[in-house]
Amino acid sequence: RQAAIHVGTVGRQRRLSTGLKNLYNSDKADSQDLVQQLLLESLAGKLQSVSQSVEALDRSLLAQRMQARGFIVGKTAVAPSACASIRTNALAQARAQAVEERRRRPIAVLARALGLTARLEAREAAAESCKPHEQRGITGPHGRLLIPVSPDTPFVASALRAAFQGLGGEAAARQAGLTPAAWLVELAVLVALPGAAEQPPHLDVLPRDALSMATLFLPLQETTAANGATVLYPAPPSEVAARCDWDAMQRGAGGGRTFSADGTDTADDTVGAAEARMRAEFAEDAAASAGLSMPVSSPWTRFSKPALGLGAPLSMALKAGDALWMDYRCFHHGGANRSDELRAVLYATFSEDREEGEGAETMDAEAGHGDHTSFSMAPREQCHCLSKYLGARL
Repeated sequence: RQAAIHVGTVGRQRRLSTGLKNLYNSDKADSQDLVQQLLLESLAGKLQSVSQSVEALDRSLLAQRMQARGFIVGKTAVAPSACASIRTNALAQARAQAVEERRRRPIAVLARALGLTARLEAREAAAESCKPHEQRGITGPHGRLLIPVSPDTPFVASALRAAFQGLGGEAAARQAGLTPAAWLVELAVLVALPGAAEQPPHLDVLPRDALSMATLFLPLQETTAANGATVLYPAPPSEVAARCDWDAMQRGAGGGRTFSADGTDTADDTVGAAEARMRAEFAEDAAASAGLSMPVSSPWTRFSKPALGLGAPLSMALKAGDALWMDYRCFHHGGANRSDELRAVLYATFSEDREEGEGAETMDAEAGHGDHTSFSMAPREQCHCLSKYLGARL
């Protein structure tokens, strides 16, 4: 009996010891899990703090670059496949438009009346067959073609939104002085054909204190100096705004504030017209000797680079899917396309004129646009604001 009691006691002690050991191991494991959890939470907090510091540094560097140069670049912001799709669709649209324009030409109408349509079409087809396949049906005055794009075109809105976010999104918009009220006033694909001559350095709109405007460029294939990459003249936008008497320049141009690089005759009697004609003739001779298209006349030929205070040019060699965000006060121009390829760039311009009112609040499609003359969108089509189209929450 005593032996049995002893055996039972030993068994209970062993079970108690095993239980205590298991409890200890369990508590130890729980303690280790708790320590690991605390360490992970601490590390996550530190990582979040570091991430916030990096974002703040990025915003600071972004502000410095915009304030110092007037533009910023984002690398591989959009998938090249999306760029290729936009490019293909735009060129197809241009070909269809060219066919319709040829059909309406007086010579085409006369040919149909005389029963000579087949002969005319055969002659045009023979001329087109000499071009590379991609360039067939693509023509433009002075070697450049503007293809208006609908904001609802497949891939366009998503590509621009990705490019905008890749450039810093809301921070980039703020550095250009834009708010959610900024309106989309230009949306197009600009094509430089082989042989297109170089444009003169220019601003699309003359600077004014109440106007904020910036353009988002998305190259749809690689852009190089050879195929006419956009050339910028880095400078602080605020310095450019104070550089010239822009009001006097506006009066000299007849009152228009949209001061395009193309399409205005310089052969007039205004001050500097003789010098402008001389520069235009020099540009024509240079283009002819290089085998390029005749450059278009421009009001900007009135002004020399030193007179405009331009520094060293910077050719923007970019890959398909890179993005460029440019303040409207940054001087720029399209380069000469000396290659045998088309260069296509999607661009979207957002504008806000504080003299005209807050368009986003009133939802008035004609408010807030300023006096910019759009080359791609009618006033009533300018109904997409920055906050909704690109998802900017400024």
